[in-house]
Amino acid sequence: MINQTVEALLVLQERDLRVTALTADLESLPGQIEAVEDDLARRSAKFDEIKNNTRLVESERKKIDLEVQSKQGAIARYRSQQQTTRKNEEFSALNHEIEHTEKEISTLEDKELELMEAYDKGLATVAQGQKELQQFQEKTKQKKAELEKRIAQVGAELTGAKEKQAEAEKVVPEEELARYRRILKSKRDVAIVPIRGGACGGCHMKLTSQTVLSAKSGESLTSCENCGRLVYWLE
Repeated sequence: MINQTVEALLVLQERDLRVTALTADLESLPGQIEAVEDDLARRSAKFDEIKNNTRLVESERKKIDLEVQSKQGAIARYRSQQQTTRKNEEFSALNHEIEHTEKEISTLEDKELELMEAYDKGLATVAQGQKELQQFQEKTKQKKAELEKRIAQVGAELTGAKEKQAEAEKVVPEEELARYRRILKSKRDVAIVPIRGGACGGCHMKLTSQTVLSAKSGESLTSCENCGRLVYWLE
């Protein structure tokens, strides 16, 4: 025979568990939204890094191009000086400068070609990255909308669950309710459990015969002598 207070506590415990689950769900949702936003921020930062690197490649190429133009201008000046000089030594020195500068230009042009190829690859990567980022932005928007809708839904469910919880509390005598709440606060899971095979359904330790008989009688609330949870006889 189950004590009426036990029956009331079982109903309350079920509603408590519902409130706890909904509360945990509701509390986790803002964090889920933040995680989605953080993921988007990381992807955006990575995309910006790719764009900046591509810009740097093009900037470096332009610097080299300007340097090539400058050296080409220097060669033009050397050739102009050769036309006006009458000294063989000076002519040879200028010729040496021209050859040296032409080699430098050749090296720079090779580097510029490499940078042009890298820039083209960078542009392709940017285009693909932009497409993927836009797709992810849309998915993020949808995910946030779903989570925000879930927040409203869970919030409404929690309000209803708390109302039912309050109704269940009214049925339990004040002293027993306080006892139940103390145990629940201590155990953080359940406060009242069935006896299974002569053992507590909470800590699974063997109960004394006196405890089992007391729970069977249903005359009063009975506690497990090991964990302190309330126990009842499950017919």
